[in-house]
Parts: sequence; structure tokens; C-alpha cells
Amino acid sequence: MRELGTGELSRASGLSLKALRVYETSGLLVPASVDPVTGYRRYGEAELARARSIQALRRVGLPLALVHEMLDAPPDRLRGDLTAWWSAERAAFAERSQVVDVVADDAARAHLDRAAASAVAARVQVAHRDEQKVATITRVVEQPDLLPTSIADVIALRRHLAEQGARPLDMHHLLFHDPVGFGLAGRVETAVPYSGSCDPVGEIVLRAQPATSLVAIEVTAAELAYPALLRFYDAIARAAEHHGGAIGPPRELYERPWSTEPGAVVATIATPIATPVATPAPGV
Repeated sequence: MRELGTGELSRASGLSLKALRVYETSGLLVPASVDPVTGYRRYGEAELARARSIQALRRVGLPLALVHEMLDAPPDRLRGDLTAWWSAERAAFAERSQVVDVVADDAARAHLDRAAASAVAARVQVAHRDEQKVATITRVVEQPDLLPTSIADVIALRRHLAEQGARPLDMHHLLFHDPVGFGLAGRVETAVPYSGSCDPVGEIVLRAQPATSLVAIEVTAAELAYPALLRFYDAIARAAEHHGGAIGPPRELYERPWSTEPGAVVATIATPIATPVATPAPGV
């Protein structure tokens, strides 16, 4: 990969130019090189991976001082530290919120009228993804730990790929091999697509994600709230039945920049299916 200028790094990482200046001053994100005459800053693959990690941690509200501390700590500490912080943040209201959320969502789903259900079903589309090389980590987690665990694993995967000279793509996937909920632990595989070559190490597995067709629904940040998002999983499960059934685990594909703007798509909830057979035109 060629080195990036400041503006290019901002676009590639989602960090503002102001944030990049602040992070450079604090030593959190230092350019790979600075031209002594022009002051022009250049950033390489390692800096881009770190910038994307910073953006992910700031998105979940991690204080800047802790971002610095966690990213500079040994890699095997990141997941534990992030999960511990997340648990502490939720400790005061986790039990109350999960009861309220589950009861409210059960009531909402019980009273969901036919028109609303049809509106969700109407959003289902058939999509396609080409074959990709992915680096993955699989863990058994419950719903409260899913977000910090997956973010920590995405950061660890990007770091490993960058250190190996491979290029992590600006996306990641969560594959749910088992159901995950409150008090329900399941296997979740975090995957980061990449280009180039790399070696596996420890818990990091490298594999080819085959080309596949998917039944999918694009969702906004607001729609990703658990357990309300389960209605989208229900919809794609029903849609998969019309295509001969699912042929792999359901998944969340994060392939776009994160945005809380109303209507902005940030993820795709999908299930792989066999390649759909085209329906013959009338009279054929």
C-alpha cells in the first residue's frame, strides 16, 4: 500500500482532521514520516490500522486516556481490559435495562401488525459477495459482552495483519454459529477481510470465505439495538426458506462507515443461501 496523506487517512479511517491533529500532539497517532521542509505528513498501513482502531474505540465511548492505554498495552490485554471497562459502564443499569428491553420487545413483537411485518419483509433482498480471504477469531460470548469483545478482536486482527505486511480491508463481519442472548452464550466468529499474505498465529485463523449469495436486510445504527434487531433475523430466516434454506450461519456485515445519521445504512444482516435459480419469464 502506498503511504497516505492526512486527508486520505481521515477519509480512510473516519477520523476528522481535527482529531488527527489532537491525536498526533498527544502521541496517540504519530505519522510514519514528516517532511522537514513542507511539514507534509505520511501514514502507512500500521498507522491506518491504528487510526481505525481508535475510531472504533471512540465510537463506543471509551475515554481518550483509556484508548491510549489500551492500544499501547500488550495485545493479549486488550480484550480483557475493554470487556472490564464495558462491564463497569453497564453495571449500574444492566439488569434493569435487559428486563425492560426484553419485555418491551416481546410486547412489540407480539403486537406487530401485518403491515409492519410486511414492511420488514419487503426490505429483504438477494445480494452477492465475492470470495474473500479473512482472518478470524472465534469466541463464546453472551450478548452483554458481544460489542466490546468483537471490537477488541477486530483491533487485534487488524494489528496482526498490518504487522505481517497484509492489508486489512475497512470492514468486518460477525458470524453467529450459535444464538447469543442474555444468559445465553454462543460461538461468534469475528472476521476481517484482507489482501496480501499473512501467517496465522495463536487464536487467529486464516481461511477463504467462499463467494456466496445472501438474503439480506440493510439496517441503520438505531436499528441495531438488541433485542429489537431480532425481527430482522426472523425476516431473513423466513426469506431463506424460500431459497431452499440457509447454507451457513447468519451474520452481520459491517462494510460501510459508521454513522448515526437518520436513514444511514451501517450494516447488513444476512444469511447465505444456495445461488437462487432465476424464475422463467411468463410464457417461457
